[in-house]
Amino acid sequence: MNKPVVVGVDGSKASFDAVRWATEEARTREVPLRLVHAELPLPGEALDPDGRTRKALHDQAWQWLHEAADVAREVHPDVRLDVHLEVAAPAPLLVAESVDAGLVVLGSRGLGGFTSMLLGSTAIAVTSRGGCPVAVVRGEARPGPVVCGVDGDNPTVLAHAFEQASARDASLVLVHTWHAPPEPLADMAGVDLSEQDAEHGGNLAAAVAPWRDKYPGVPLDLVIARGNPARTLLDRARDAALLVVGCRGRGALTGLLLGFTSHTLLHHAPCPVLVVRATVEDV
Repeated sequence: MNKPVVVGVDGSKASFDAVRWATEEARTREVPLRLVHAELPLPGEALDPDGRTRKALHDQAWQWLHEAADVAREVHPDVRLDVHLEVAAPAPLLVAESVDAGLVVLGSRGLGGFTSMLLGSTAIAVTSRGGCPVAVVRGEARPGPVVCGVDGDNPTVLAHAFEQASARDASLVLVHTWHAPPEPLADMAGVDLSEQDAEHGGNLAAAVAPWRDKYPGVPLDLVIARGNPARTLLDRARDAALLVVGCRGRGALTGLLLGFTSHTLLHHAPCPVLVVRATVEDV
């Protein structure tokens, strides 16, 4: 399948960083790169009776898209480019674009159409209703391992994590965090925390076994941690090239990405975050 990598463009530095990252992804996947801009809708014709405001917005949008194309060609001169401009709100446009895309890429903050991509409803809409994974890029691409948060048996998330590590010739760190009781309370209750760690580790190893066989060349590190999932993943992501996490959809991120944790990772991860929506196989 030749599904493109779609990237949101709004003229900001963050969106151009996203274009660079997305271009590398398109080159690795050998697919087209689609540059998309959501041009600001106007509340009514009364505010723009002669059409000058719309023309100014339209001209600015095309300038940003041309600049984004130049940025992409600097990364990969032979990249196959497709450009799309539409007067629309960002979330519905990107959700529609995601249906035929292999990946949607967004900058961590922006100037215009994609400014609120990380501020609640828009991010939730794209990740929960979109038809493909969504990557949120912060800064320039860097080397390092791929870090993946694992909450139970998530074949779709694991598939993307292994694919990303293999494509980058990088190691893969799989992290499972469980909420352990404080040691004094565990001792009082007769709970052996080390035994629980080992049980969680065994479950993780069993879930990973098919992928280890499929990707024998990917160096693998399985990590079992106690405590706060976001804090654990942020710590592991300090030197990472990519952080991969999962979501269930229906407007709510679940598992490792519930509520505060999701916003913590998206706002504070020092590397790009790839959000993979779970499929029926994962439920």
